[in-house]
Amino acid sequence: MALDESINELEKMESNGITAYIDPGLHKALEQFGQINIDYITHPDGSGGYMIKAGQPGDCSESSCDGCG
Repeated sequence: MALDESINELEKMESNGITAYIDPGLHKALEQFGQINIDYITHPDGSGGYMIKAGQPGDCSESSCDGCG
């Protein structure tokens, strides 16, 4: 999101000291998978960016997804 973008109609959420604004529909969809975590990661080459995770590793069952091991 650009600094001058409008946040009207977006939901404010905070995670790991990071404040983000998210579309309410996307927020609701992600919540189905569990807690939403936002973090900033830096790669060994110096590049970085925000990572959004919903749920925890292993939060799926064979009936809810294919390939979970």
